[in-house]
Amino acid sequence: MQGPGRQECNWMEEVKLRINEEAEGVSLSIPPYFRRFDRINNEECPSIFMRPRRMANHQAGVDVAPTPMIAAQTPSSQQPPHHTSRGSTGGSVIVAAVGPYHHQSESALVTHGKKCAIVKFLASQDFGLDTTAFLGWVLEKDARVRGCYERDSFSMCPEKLAEVLLIDGCLVLFAVFLLRSSVREDGRPAELARSAVHEKEFSYLSADISLHMKQTRLDLLLLSNQIPFFVLHELHSRLAGTFFRGIVHNIEKLALSCFDDIRPSPSPSASGDGEALLFPPTVHHLLHLFHWSRVPRGKHAVDTYSILLDDPETNLPCATWFDDSLTSFSKHAAPPGILDIVFQKKIFGFRGVLRVPALHIHGYSDLVFRNLIAFEQSHLRCGLGVTAYSFCMARLLQSEADAKLLRKSGILAHTHKTDKQIVDLFSGLADEYRGTFYSKDMLHLCKEVAAHQRSPAARAVRGAVLQCFPRQTVTFFVILGAFISIATLINTVFAVYRFYHPVNN
Repeated sequence: MQGPGRQECNWMEEVKLRINEEAEGVSLSIPPYFRRFDRINNEECPSIFMRPRRMANHQAGVDVAPTPMIAAQTPSSQQPPHHTSRGSTGGSVIVAAVGPYHHQSESALVTHGKKCAIVKFLASQDFGLDTTAFLGWVLEKDARVRGCYERDSFSMCPEKLAEVLLIDGCLVLFAVFLLRSSVREDGRPAELARSAVHEKEFSYLSADISLHMKQTRLDLLLLSNQIPFFVLHELHSRLAGTFFRGIVHNIEKLALSCFDDIRPSPSPSASGDGEALLFPPTVHHLLHLFHWSRVPRGKHAVDTYSILLDDPETNLPCATWFDDSLTSFSKHAAPPGILDIVFQKKIFGFRGVLRVPALHIHGYSDLVFRNLIAFEQSHLRCGLGVTAYSFCMARLLQSEADAKLLRKSGILAHTHKTDKQIVDLFSGLADEYRGTFYSKDMLHLCKEVAAHQRSPAARAVRGAVLQCFPRQTVTFFVILGAFISIATLINTVFAVYRFYHPVNN
C-alpha cells in the first residue's frame, strides 16, 4: 500500500499543528478539588481534609437528541428513519461531548482545547501516539465510519471527520483509562500523577473527569454521543504498550468495567474476572457494550412474527392482580443484573410465580432506560430485551399500590424514588414506544399469563379466595375466629365431661 500523498501529508500536518496550538492555549490550572490519584496506595500521604463545596450547577434537561447513532457496520443493518429517531433519549451532555453530532459543542466541561491537550499528551514522546498515521488510517475507514451513522445525518468532509474521531477518540480512551474498575489494581494513574514529568499535565487533564465520574459515565451512555468502537480499539492498540503499559485487560473489558456502578448492574457472566468473556463478535459502541451486559443471552430476538397489529398489554395485569390471584413474586428470576421477567406455574397450575429481577431506581434511571430502548429500536439485531422489560414493568406498575407491593417483595430495592415516580417512569417509557416492535419471548410471556388467567383451576381457586377472603385483613380475622371457636368448643366439651365425671379426691 502506497503512503499518503504530499497533499494528504500537508493536511495531516495542519491538523497536528492546529491541535498543538489549541492545546498550548489551554492554561494548565488544576481545580482546587479533584481526585488525587497520587494518594492511592501511598501510605506516606496523610488524609485530605476538604472544605464543603457547592455542587456543579448543571441540570440534565430533557430534550430530543440529534438523530441517534445507528450501530451498523453494513448498509443492510440500517433501519427506517421513523424507527431511528423515535422518542427522546432524555439528557444532554455535561462533561464529555463526542462524535460528529457534538463536534461544535462548547457547553461541556471538557472543552475542545482540553481535548486537544489530551491528544498532545498522548502524542508526546513517552506515549508515542502517531497522530499522522492514525489520521491516515481513519481516512481509509471513512466509508465504514459513515456506515455507523444514519445516512445524511451530518455533513462533514472526510478530513474533518478523521480529525473529530482522533480528538474525541483520545478523550473517550482517556476517560476509560480513568474510570475502569482496575484502576487500583495496576496503579497506573497514580504512577502518572506522581511522575515528575507528567504530574502537572496529567492532574490537569484528569481533573474534570475525576470530579464528575458518575456524570461522565452517563455522558458516555448517550446514544447520540457515541463513536464507532473499532476506532477506540485501534487507538488502544497503538497505546497498549505505552499509556496502557502494565494493564493486561483488553479494551472491551476495560470499557465495560467503567459502568460497573451504573444500575442496572452487569450480569455475573459479563463482569467475571479474566479475559474469557465472550463479547459480541462486533461491538458497535459503548452503549452497545453496556446493553449487551444487561440483557439475557439468546432471548428477545426480533423476527417477522414480532411485528404486532395489536398491543399485548391486555394480557399483562397489574401487580396487585397477580397478588390477588395467588401468584407470588420472586426477585430471583435470573442472575443479578439480567433484565428478564419469567412466569412459571406451581402446584398443578393452581398457583403462579412471576420472577422479576431486583431493580435499583436512581435519578439517572430514566436517562439510561431511554437510551437503551432507543438503541434497541434503531438496531433491532441486538434484540429488544430492555423494551420488553420496560413494557412489562409498566403493566405491573399501574398504581402506587402496585409499586408498594413490588417494593415489599424486594423487587424495587433501595430506591429513594416515591411509588408515584416509579410508576410514572415506566408508564412514560411504555407510552412513548407503544405500538412498536415486540420480541417473541415477550409475546410468549403474555400468552402464558393469559392462559393462566383463563385456566379452570386458577379461576376456581381465584373465585373461591376472592369470595371467601377478599382482603388479607379479613382472612386474618377469619382464621383467628376459627381458632377461637375451636378452642371454645374444646373447653366446653371438657367442662361438660368434668361435670358428669368429677375428679375423686
